Formats: sequence, structure tokens, C-alpha cells
Amino acid sequence: MTRSRWILLTSLCYWDCNREAMKHYSIDPSLISLDEFRILTAGRRMLPGRLLLQEKMDERFGLLQRSGMETLGDILRVLNSKTKIHTFALRTGLPEDYLVLLMREAGSYVAKPFPLSSFPGIPFEYMEILKSKGIKNTKNLFEQVWTEQRQGELSAITGIPVYRIKELYTLCDLSRITGVGGIFARVLYEAGIHSPESFANTDTNTLLKSCQAVIKKYGYAVGNLGEEDMNYGINYASVVVACDHKSDKK
Repeated sequence: MTRSRWILLTSLCYWDCNREAMKHYSIDPSLISLDEFRILTAGRRMLPGRLLLQEKMDERFGLLQRSGMETLGDILRVLNSKTKIHTFALRTGLPEDYLVLLMREAGSYVAKPFPLSSFPGIPFEYMEILKSKGIKNTKNLFEQVWTEQRQGELSAITGIPVYRIKELYTLCDLSRITGVGGIFARVLYEAGIHSPESFANTDTNTLLKSCQAVIKKYGYAVGNLGEEDMNYGINYASVVVACDHKSDKK
């Protein structure tokens, strides 16, 4: 048996045996209480199409609570199909269009994986090597190399330098924040933001200037970033950090 094959087998065994300790890509929605979700929703600057969510909030969230909902996870579970939304609307008297928007808003807190190739600046051959190992997207990589030991093991298996594995892990970590895609994650990385926590704790204007400087230097196509975009990201980053801390204590 080759050394790389042995490392792969022992690493997979180690990962499997320590599955309980694994850091998950998406937050656990059961860690956000219904009242916390209400506060978050009330404080959000909504697009015109979602302003309905901020109407009659006490009354509507009261109905949700009395129906048995306690967490964000309950919303995602109970309203995850048109049929369930229709049934729930009949039972509670809540408008179906409101429940559809509520489900979409709740779903926005759960990170959606995307291909690693979405990150600028990563050599194509590294993407192909990782893909051959079954690591195709942000979730795959994040959940396999959340410690330095695992990053070193993956480097040994693939031949990809450890510093590149760490870089990819950091980009994937940032992509857990709603609104942060591949290019924006790269912009944040180059601006010195290397975790959701550093994003959540940064000054809006300082970060905006840093990001704008990165965009000007490298020509990344991310549109016209403004203060509102930074605040949007900071708010979502704060939720990710809070849920990670809660999860660590479980």
C-alpha cells in the first residue's frame, strides 16, 4: 500500500470516528429561536417584495408560536412545500403569500454550497485534483478540513500545498455567510477578512474602503459595493458566529 493511500484511509477513518465533532457548513436553524428570528426580521432593510414580512409582526409571530413553532428550523420544516403552506394557512389564518415570503426569508440563513471553481485565483489543476477526491463544492471542503490536522492530511493526499488548502478553507468559511459568493469571498480575503467572526466585528466604512481598494487593484466584478452591502454582510456574519458559538456549547 502506498503512503498516500494509507494516509487517505486513516484520514477517512479518523473523520468518520469523529463525526460528532465536525463543524458544519450551514448553521443549525434550530439554534435560532422564533423570537430571535422576529428581531432579525424586524431589523432588516427589506426589498420592496418582502416588506409584508414586517407588517403585523407581533400578531403573526404570536400565531406562529401558538401553532407550536419555536425555532427557525420549525419554519423550514413545517413550510417546506406548497401543500404544507396551504394547510398551515388554513389552520392559522395567516396569508399564504406571507408564509411563502417567511419561508424564503428563513431559508436565506442557511448557506447554499457552490463549486470551488467560483473562487478566483485558485489554479484549475487544484480544482480537478479535489474533484477527483469527491471534493467538488464549498460544503465538501469545509466539512473535511475544519482543523489544521485535516488540512495537512488533505495536502498530503492531494499534493496541493497546505497554504492553498488553508486559503480554500478560509474562502469556504466566508461563503457560509448569506450574500457572499465566490468573488466577494475573494475580495474579503484580500481585504484581510479571514473568518465570519472578523467580518462580523469589522467597522463598516473601514471594510468598505478596503474592499473597494481590492476591487480596483484586481478588477473583480462584484458590482457597486456600498455601505448597505457591508451592513447586510455584517448582520448575516453575526448570525453565523452566534450559531457557531451555540453549537460549540452543545
